Amino acid sequence: MAAAGGSAGEQVAERHLIGAVVAEAVGTFLFVLFGTGTVCAVGTAAGGGGLVTAGDAAIGLAFGFGILIVVYAFGHLSGAHVNPAVTVALAATGRFPWPVVPFYVVAQFAGAILAAFAVWIVFPGPVDHQPLILGATQPGVGDGLALLAEIAITFLLLTVIMATATDERATPPAVGMAVGLTVAAGVFAMLPVSGGSFNPARSLGPMLVAWEFPGWWIYILGPLLGALAGAFLYDRVLRHAEPPTVSGRVEERPKAG
Repeated sequence: MAAAGGSAGEQVAERHLIGAVVAEAVGTFLFVLFGTGTVCAVGTAAGGGGLVTAGDAAIGLAFGFGILIVVYAFGHLSGAHVNPAVTVALAATGRFPWPVVPFYVVAQFAGAILAAFAVWIVFPGPVDHQPLILGATQPGVGDGLALLAEIAITFLLLTVIMATATDERATPPAVGMAVGLTVAAGVFAMLPVSGGSFNPARSLGPMLVAWEFPGWWIYILGPLLGALAGAFLYDRVLRHAEPPTVSGRVEERPKAG
C-alpha cells in the first residue's frame, strides 16, 4: 500500500508510513503522559482539591518540555505533530498529505488513551473523577471564554510551527525550543481558563478513559479553528514577509576581536 505524500504528490512507502504512524502514537503517549501525569501528581499532592501556584508552573513546564523532547526525538520520523489540529491544519495548507491524516489522527488518539491508562495505573484512587479526571482539561470560567482561549493559543502555536518548521529561512534547531516554549506559555496563561489544551487528543484521551466529558466540544472546535487560522495566516501572508532594508545600503558585519 502507498499513499500520496507531500504537495508534489510523491508516494509514501508502506514501511515509512507505518514507522511514522507508530512515531506519532509513541510521541503523543509521551507528551500526554508527562503532562497529565504532572497534573495528577500536583493535584494529589494538593489533596485532590485543586492545583497550587507552584503546581501550575510545574504543569506548564511538563507540557512544554514534553513537546520539546518529542519534537527532537520524533520530528525526523513523523514530523512530531502529536496533535490532530496540527495534522489537519498542515494538510489544509498543502504541507501534509490528506490520505495520511486519518492514520495520524488515530495514532494520536491511541497514544493519548494509552497515556491516560498509564496515569490511571500510576495514580490509583480519585484521579479519574472530578476535579482531576486523569489530567484532562476542563473549562474554568465558562464555555465561551474557554473556547476563545483554545482558539487563541492554538492560533499562536500553528503560527510558530509554520514559521519554524515549514519556512526554509528558519533555523531548524529552533523548532523544538520554539514549540515547547509556546506550549508552556499557553498552559501558564490559560490553565485557569480552559486548561491550556491546544490539542484534542491531549484532552479527549483522558476524558474517554475516565468517561467524564466536561466541555469536550471546546477541545475539538477551539484547537481546530485556531490551528487553521494560524496556518493559513502564515502560509498566505506572513510567509512572504521580509525585513525592510534601506535601498543602496551595504550592511557591515562586526569584525571579530
